[in-house]
Amino acid sequence: VAFLDFPVGDSVALGGDGGLAKDRRRNLPATPRSEAELLWEPRLGAVAASADLGWLTGPSTSINHTAKDPKPAHGCYLSIWRKQPNGTWRVFIDVGAGAPEPVPFAPGFTRMPFGDRYVAPGGGEAVKEAAGKSLAAADRDLNAQMAAQGASRAFAGRVTPSSRLHRPGSTPIVGADAMAAWLNEHESAGVAKEGVAEAAAAGDFGYTYGTFDIKAPKPLAGAYLRLWNRDAAGRWWLMVDVAQPFRP
Repeated sequence: VAFLDFPVGDSVALGGDGGLAKDRRRNLPATPRSEAELLWEPRLGAVAASADLGWLTGPSTSINHTAKDPKPAHGCYLSIWRKQPNGTWRVFIDVGAGAPEPVPFAPGFTRMPFGDRYVAPGGGEAVKEAAGKSLAAADRDLNAQMAAQGASRAFAGRVTPSSRLHRPGSTPIVGADAMAAWLNEHESAGVAKEGVAEAAAAGDFGYTYGTFDIKAPKPLAGAYLRLWNRDAAGRWWLMVDVAQPFRP
């Protein structure tokens, strides 16, 4: 019920077979808690200075009580929230990634570390529109650099010591050095195509999502989601990158 109550009408669920999140969840059969449970906890996130967009991530655990050996399955969720005209917050994008073990986070809740944030000259729709175009260009450039020189080199100048990679089957990879090492180890050839970019009204935070098509070492297609912070100089930095394969 909670997932039906909190997404907005045009919410997006990445991965799987695409489609609108609310429609997909309405089509899922109701499962009593005695049969299956999904538990999650927000531990890290941030809100734009304009308080219209924000995001959360944290550990998740699911248990199938009907299985012969009902062991917990671990993961990491990420959700983007949008404030509605009536002041309530609703999920706009929700995506999770399974992990081989419990996903570690600092105790309590932490705001995503970042340096001096962008302060827009003025405000209103003009700032939001200009920031969105700038963000789309940053995402498009990252995709071009990935195709030209590989993900590890492309990400190198765009990530921070707190940036994160969320990949199914892996514990989240945190920090520029760890991300570079993981991307080198899992080097692949393919292309990514940008889709949507939206910036907050303050111009300091935004998200992008699109699709990827990997050709080698083995074919794999899916969707990506990226969260970006903008610094005082107006440059966009990649804070979280999530990739989710499509269902076969």
